[in-house]
Amino acid sequence: MFKRLAVLSLLLFFISGCAEDNGESFTGEVISVEGSNQLIVRPDEEEEIRQSGDEVSISAPMEQSFEEGDRVIVTHEGPVMESHPLQVHLLSIELTEE
Repeated sequence: MFKRLAVLSLLLFFISGCAEDNGESFTGEVISVEGSNQLIVRPDEEEEIRQSGDEVSISAPMEQSFEEGDRVIVTHEGPVMESHPLQVHLLSIELTEE
């Protein structure tokens, strides 16, 4: 009985460790574009990241293009670097229709 429980526990541990992390997301507005891919995004008022700051520096992928005023959804992972502007490890950035 103990062996079965131990094997089951190990199996669950490995399965949970392999789960995909989709990161955290916030919606906001591009307020500055510097160069071809350095953006400053102002998260919407209700976004949790606003507790740390009101501007986030994003290095967008070179194949994407953004303009001031664009509405975007930013998906990131890991800790928020609490500098000014904030910095995050970007997973993706997409235009939104909001």
